[in-house]
Amino acid sequence: MKKLSTILLAMAFLGVGQLALGQATVTNDVWLKDTAGNPIYAQGGNISKFGSTYYWVGVQYKGSSEYYSSGTANSDTEFQSINLYTSTDLVHWSGYSPLVTTSTAGFSSTSWVGRVGAMLYNSSTGKYVLWVEYDGSDGDGMACLTSSSPTSGWTLNNVQTSITNVYYNIPGDSTTFVDVAHGSTPYLVFSDPHGREHAYVSTFNSSYTSINAATLISEWAQGQEGDNMFYYNGHYYLVMSELAGWSYSYDYVVWGSSIQTPSSYTKDATYAGTSSDYTHHSQCSFVYMLQGSEYTSYISVGDRWADFDSSYKNAGYGESYNTWGAVTFSGATPTYNTMSSLTINVSTGALTW
Repeated sequence: MKKLSTILLAMAFLGVGQLALGQATVTNDVWLKDTAGNPIYAQGGNISKFGSTYYWVGVQYKGSSEYYSSGTANSDTEFQSINLYTSTDLVHWSGYSPLVTTSTAGFSSTSWVGRVGAMLYNSSTGKYVLWVEYDGSDGDGMACLTSSSPTSGWTLNNVQTSITNVYYNIPGDSTTFVDVAHGSTPYLVFSDPHGREHAYVSTFNSSYTSINAATLISEWAQGQEGDNMFYYNGHYYLVMSELAGWSYSYDYVVWGSSIQTPSSYTKDATYAGTSSDYTHHSQCSFVYMLQGSEYTSYISVGDRWADFDSSYKNAGYGESYNTWGAVTFSGATPTYNTMSSLTINVSTGALTW
């Protein structure tokens, strides 16, 4: 009993619990930590899988560690690093040294480093590619990072300061979406920087190091951000949050049968399940499609910009920078499911809560 209690206490400290083989539980509203017991700093990030390993990348800001240490809200958005965590079960994450820091060429004097798309792999060049929002010494726009390894050796390849057909030229909020159902073609999904009133999808060039001309797929007068996309049963789903600044919000969603055909998309509507508790007091970040031996499930990860807005703490949701939920469907209509914990079986693909 003593040994079992010790194990359970260790799991509670990490914010996760191990169940049956291939199955583990992530708990919301407590600090999610890596296997060394350090808080996970991966805001505005995404998850990719290569082989049997999951790679979670995201940004760490100076205010993040300050908030973790003190619990006091602050406004320190100074860039510190792009971090990488790896896992085999999507719950227990091992931390690596940061992929990019202020010592990386081009990142020593940035005014903003924002959302990081999913890590891409280009089989033709043998290079891994990351795209990240960037305002710095090499221009304002989207920074392309490349490496021969997912865990080290990342360098700034180029900064693209303009995308054809985009209002005000560059993205507002952005992420990458990999269409695994159709040849794993990658896309950049984003809004414009002026009012977030337009939603775009772009392909990349053959090496994934340049963003092609954008297609406008939806627009709305009220503005929306936090753009992310996933694919289910013949439809592409674009999810966006309110313009809530550093705070949480409910979401909107549109879906279409052809990713770059605007007329195929539904009209802008509130995303079911997100208004009850404002997407579990977070901003939508990305949806990861988990393909198992029995099920294909959809994990929705949200960002909490808690170090920048005291309303998180005042609402009782001050701890942790990410929330984990699940997406279910009734026909083509998606619903976000808010929860206190999520059990993931990466072998079968099953999610339970």
